[in-house]
Amino acid sequence: MKDDGFMMLDSVLTMLIFSIILSVLVPAMIMLNQTVSDSAGTLEFTRRLYIDMLAYEDYESFMLGSHNYRIEAHRICDKNDAKLCVHIE
Repeated sequence: MKDDGFMMLDSVLTMLIFSIILSVLVPAMIMLNQTVSDSAGTLEFTRRLYIDMLAYEDYESFMLGSHNYRIEAHRICDKNDAKLCVHIE
């Protein structure tokens, strides 16, 4: 009976610590999941571009023959998604 106040304070402190941990971990998990999906899309685009470039003899013939990519001065972008780009030199 005399420890009821301590038990309530202990429960509140535990709940506070648990909510702080969750408020940090849930946004971090969401950000990591988004980063992984963006990286997977970029990797798939880079692989597809590499395989398509292997079909041509040189870069000039790739520029003339490829219709799936937007080729600019220093980068090659996907026609459907402008965020997927590979910088070239």
